[in-house]
Amino acid sequence: MIRRGGNEEEEDFPDEGMNDAFAEDEEDEYEEWFDPGAVLEDVADDILEECEEDVACIAARLDGLDPELRWELLGSNLLNAWQVFFYIFRFEPDDLTRERLELEPALATRSGVLLEHRDLFELLFFVRDRRGFIGVSDGEALLARFEGPEAYDEARAFVDENA
Repeated sequence: MIRRGGNEEEEDFPDEGMNDAFAEDEEDEYEEWFDPGAVLEDVADDILEECEEDVACIAARLDGLDPELRWELLGSNLLNAWQVFFYIFRFEPDDLTRERLELEPALATRSGVLLEHRDLFELLFFVRDRRGFIGVSDGEALLARFEGPEAYDEARAFVDENA
């Protein structure tokens, strides 16, 4: 029997035929909830624990991951832009550029991370559609973009030629 509370006289209501909305849930087998963010965090923690600050080690570990998982990590806030830069270009720029990259999360590479000011131009590091590139901007528009292992040097040469 279900009783209605309150100051009114208590009245009995038969509960026959009424469905308890939660009864069905209790009977179902519970599926374990899968948190993809937690998996991503665990993978990043494992990599960073093993490699610490060694970007070559981080890049090697990223190479061994499933591509979907790898690109999720490379576009997350679990790595920094320096680790992503090294993964894509496999070289170390000067200290100031490296420090700038270390201060930005990998997520920032979607909109561009400042690498350096050169004359009236800015060199920016981007990752879009699973491709890394160096962009040259005048501060208002992207004037050129360079991909591949020599992208950074090509972008610097472009600025030198157009300054």
